[in-house]
Amino acid sequence: MKELSLRTEARTQLLDITAEVNAALAGAEGALVTLFVPHTTAGVVLQASGPNATKVAGDVERALEQIVDEGWSWEHTSEGDRNPWAHVRSALTASSLSIPLVDGKLGLGDLQAVFFCEFDGPRDRRLLLTVT
Repeated sequence: MKELSLRTEARTQLLDITAEVNAALAGAEGALVTLFVPHTTAGVVLQASGPNATKVAGDVERALEQIVDEGWSWEHTSEGDRNPWAHVRSALTASSLSIPLVDGKLGLGDLQAVFFCEFDGPRDRRLLLTVT
């Protein structure tokens, strides 16, 4: 297992980590990598990036902020939770992804990229990678 350390810079942020994941996998032998986010207020997704898709991550960030409003009356704040919206936003993403490996690199489509999704930042975060 490998671990990536990440630093996010905004409360809600999609951070393209494709290059970091590929670098962490350099020399890895296997057919599949599983990426796991060990946090309840963050997630991981595959989304478009690159030429003609440079604004997709920002659109997804804003959409999640609009879909799950921080100003709602959240019931679990009575339990002391200070970031209930972040839990709901993370539930709309994924806590893990499995991606095929091709010649030791992520087998992604032409416009696909791996994004770490922050919903309670800025923070230091971890991502766990397991190759099988």
